[in-house]
Amino acid sequence: MNERALRVLLVEDNAGDVRLLREMFRNEKSGTFELTHLLRMSDAVIHLSKGEVDIVLLDMGLPDGHGLDTVRRAHAAAPSVPLIVLTGLDDETLAAEAMKEGAQDYLIKGQIENRALPRVLRHAIERHRMLAESDLIRTNQIQYKDEFLSHVSHELRSPLTAIYGFVTILLDGLAGELNPDQREYLEDVLRNTKQLKAMINDLLEVTRIQEGKLLIESQCVSVSDAIAYTVSTLQEVATTKGIALSFDADSRLPLICADPTRLRQILIILADNAIKFTPANGVVKIRAQLFEKDSKFLVLEVSDSGCGFPPGMKERIFERLFQAADSASPSRKGLGLGLHICRELVTRQGGEIWANSVPGQGALFSVTFPIFSLSTLIAPGLKRARVTDPSVTLVVIEIGSRTGWLSDEARAGHSDAVRDLVRRCLNRDLDVLLPNMAFTGAAELFFIVAFTDAIGGLAISKRIREQFEESAYFQQANIILSTFYRLLEPIERDAIESTRDHLNKVAAKIQELLNEEISSRMVENGK
Repeated sequence: MNERALRVLLVEDNAGDVRLLREMFRNEKSGTFELTHLLRMSDAVIHLSKGEVDIVLLDMGLPDGHGLDTVRRAHAAAPSVPLIVLTGLDDETLAAEAMKEGAQDYLIKGQIENRALPRVLRHAIERHRMLAESDLIRTNQIQYKDEFLSHVSHELRSPLTAIYGFVTILLDGLAGELNPDQREYLEDVLRNTKQLKAMINDLLEVTRIQEGKLLIESQCVSVSDAIAYTVSTLQEVATTKGIALSFDADSRLPLICADPTRLRQILIILADNAIKFTPANGVVKIRAQLFEKDSKFLVLEVSDSGCGFPPGMKERIFERLFQAADSASPSRKGLGLGLHICRELVTRQGGEIWANSVPGQGALFSVTFPIFSLSTLIAPGLKRARVTDPSVTLVVIEIGSRTGWLSDEARAGHSDAVRDLVRRCLNRDLDVLLPNMAFTGAAELFFIVAFTDAIGGLAISKRIREQFEESAYFQQANIILSTFYRLLEPIERDAIESTRDHLNKVAAKIQELLNEEISSRMVENGK
């Protein structure tokens, strides 16, 4: 059985170089190579997209492409096709850079031996194949490991919960009095059970992230409250270790747009890490302030006086399963997932996270979160309204439970389901579903800012009620819903008023209505 000819695409605009390369293939056995020659990068991209090429010989200086750009364009058109760049003597450094971009090799024009070119092509194809197979094997191994860890984690939760429950029963004296030794042993069991539980939760969290099941529900959140919660949660751990845990956050700082549960999770991971890596009599401090580099963000900082880390580890510490040496607590055990989870949680809420350290002088972790800005949220809708002074309607949705909320988790789940339903009923260009406004009453409130008139507000309210009434899920859960709308008074734009000033004026009027709605319900709840 004859092997198929290797299909070579030569992209070269110099006629002399093309002639020399063609001559090199003439010495090969007939049917071994099939050469296609093109002069321009644009034609090469079209040819590559057809999938009829085994390897590319690419000149880095073409009429419509030059340097590394040609390499990137070729890879974008056919990522699985190996590539060899052709370069002059003066471009050898550039060719080496091309290999960093994914080229398999480079050949210097004028220095290619007749018999060397076919051999180089075959070797490049083989190397590319081996790399692709290695990448596939590595990907499959990671996927298998992740699936295995996820399965094991789920299976371990039930027996671990039973162990935790029975140990706490014994420690509480519900099964009889304990002598000092028995209490000490059980406290050791409980401590290790909590550590194992934390590891399992981390594994499950990473699994949710990878499967796209990580739920984030942005709200208007007080950073000061989140920091106070974190300090209260970890104060006993810090005190036991002889570490001073403190915080500095002005209660007058603006609210941020974040998931409150995830915000606390981020702070606890960072502060807990700081405590673990700080020796006795050390200091851990949490601080919040306006971000100097961008006034649209707040920055939260967690610093410690621990061992720190080398400069080369600034990025690696956020990698999954990466663990740094811990001179402060060499016996510490973990999976190296906390900072990886932190980075995912931060970036998915529109912020950034980074770290700085001087070895032996502690570490500083910084996290940014966007400041809640009503004007920023409504700006796209106001721009798309296409009229100078558009009508603005505030649609209010209120849900409750006929039988009372069974738990905070159930309430949160029903709230998420309502948000999903509401989003499906909105015009994405002109309607804005606001984040949770931190109202804590018997009912859940949702607010929509719609750039429409009273007829549009009525239509939105009607559409939401109809969708809700048709949902078997909400009927079975005994959820009740009411909705109405309020039309803002016309907000005219002055002739000399800037777009930003007008936007802020509209946002201020909307905020007044929001405050009225929230305040009226707080009065109803006796708050």
